[in-house]
Amino acid sequence: MRTLTVTDFRNQMAAVLDSADAGEKVMIRRRNRLYTLTPVDQTRKNEITPALRRKINAARKEFREGKTVCCKTVDELHAFLDSL
Repeated sequence: MRTLTVTDFRNQMAAVLDSADAGEKVMIRRRNRLYTLTPVDQTRKNEITPALRRKINAARKEFREGKTVCCKTVDELHAFLDSL
């Protein structure tokens, strides 16, 4: 099992995602909470519930309407992620 801070995850994202793809359990610590990083493969795509499908469609609509956050530089992305 691998546990990282949000900053470590951000800095090592490709390698961490590769580890998760290889089956390693990855935990990300943010403040006092832990999150598990889990890949979703094609065999699990049917786990998307109708409620989740509605949320996805709403998010896509917001994206089309320009109601999104756009980060053009790494510094902007870091600032945005730190603000979450």
